[in-house]
Amino acid sequence: MADSTNNSRRDFHLSLGVFALIVASALCGLALDANWWKFLRVLLAFSTYSTILLLLFRRETSGPLPLWPFALAAGAAELASGWLRPNATPLLSPSVAPVAALLIGGVQWLTLRAWRRLHGRITAPRHAASEHG
Repeated sequence: MADSTNNSRRDFHLSLGVFALIVASALCGLALDANWWKFLRVLLAFSTYSTILLLLFRRETSGPLPLWPFALAAGAAELASGWLRPNATPLLSPSVAPVAALLIGGVQWLTLRAWRRLHGRITAPRHAASEHG
């Protein structure tokens, strides 16, 4: 069980690091375009998302990571950055937050759930191919 917990934690931190690289790349593009409002929104959203996840997963967990922390973090990220959206109505951010929760949080959670199986299939020895080949 400890190995599974360590794998979950390592995979979580790795996925957050990959997400940070993607966000950093987007931020570089926004800075080159001098799109400072969107730069600030993306930075605020990712900072909120990652901080909430890191706080919620700071303690040891057993087994697979649950969906709710990812959904909570993504919904909070939308609420934190949505008010910076130009020409946004006051109700837009709260109505988009559940969609963001399921889309952003759900995609990362599903990726983490499938990663170990996919990694195992990719790195598994190919006994069947070598026996028939």
